[in-house]
Amino acid sequence: MKKVGLHVRFERTLTELIKKAVRLELPFFQCFLTQRKTGKVFRFEEKDILAFLSMRRIYFEDLYLHASYLINLAQPERFRHPILNKEVDLAKRLEFSHIVLHPGAVRSIDEKKAGIESIARMLNYFCKKEKDIQFLLENTAFGQRAIGSDIEDFFQILEFLDKPETIGFCIDTVHAHVAGYDLISDEGYKQFMYLLEKTIGFERIKLIHLNETRQECRSYVDIHCCIGDKQAQLGDATLKRFIQNKRLACIPLLTELPIVAEEDERRIVTKIDTWILEE
Repeated sequence: MKKVGLHVRFERTLTELIKKAVRLELPFFQCFLTQRKTGKVFRFEEKDILAFLSMRRIYFEDLYLHASYLINLAQPERFRHPILNKEVDLAKRLEFSHIVLHPGAVRSIDEKKAGIESIARMLNYFCKKEKDIQFLLENTAFGQRAIGSDIEDFFQILEFLDKPETIGFCIDTVHAHVAGYDLISDEGYKQFMYLLEKTIGFERIKLIHLNETRQECRSYVDIHCCIGDKQAQLGDATLKRFIQNKRLACIPLLTELPIVAEEDERRIVTKIDTWILEE
C-alpha cells in the first residue's frame, strides 16, 4: 500500500534523523545535508554514519536527498559544481537512492537557452559517472528566469540529454501553483496534467511533493503551510486529485511541512494516508 513520506529536518546527528523517520513510520523520507545559507555539506562522525546505515538498511528502500538551493546548474562557468560533487559523494556514502535538484536560474531571459544546455551538460556528466543514484529535477517557483518554473523547460532539457531515460522529475504542487499554473479549477488541473504528459510523460515523474501554501497563484513566493491550514490556497480537494489520479497512482508522495511539532507532522501524514485509502 502506498504511503506518504516526509521531509525530515536534520538537527544534530544522522542517527536522530533516521530514528525520527522510524518513529513516524515513514515509508521513505527526504532531507537536506547542507547548511541552508552557505551550502556547506555537514561532516559526520564515522559511528554516526554506521548507525544511520544500519537502520537505513533495515527500514528503508528509497531515500531522497534534497540538494542545496545554492547549486545552480544553469551557470556554465560553474560546471561540475563543487557543492554538488560533495553532496553526491555523501549521498553515495549514506546509500541515498535519489537526489532532488532545482535546475537553477539565469540572469536574463536571453540566457535561458544557454542555461538549459548547461543543465543538460551537468546531468550528462553525472549520469555517466554515477550509476547508483537517480537525479530528479524539480519544478521551481520563481518565474521566467528560474528554469523549471515553466514545465516546457523540462522538455527542452530532455532534448539535450545523452540518456534521457536516466533522469527523473519531481513535481511540487506549491511550486506549480505559485509559478502560475491553475491546479484548483477542473479545467486548469486537466490542462496541467496534459502539459506534464506531453512534455515529460508520467513515466518520468518519480516523486510528487504534495505541498500547501497561503500564497496566491502567480505570486512566485515559495512558502509552505500545513495541509489543512484555514488560509491555504490549494485546499484538500485539489491535493486529493494528485493522490486519487490513477495516472499518478504509482508515484511516491512526500510532503514538506513548515517547522511544526512532531505530533503535528504525524497528524498530517496520517491525514494524507487516509486520502490514499479513499482511492
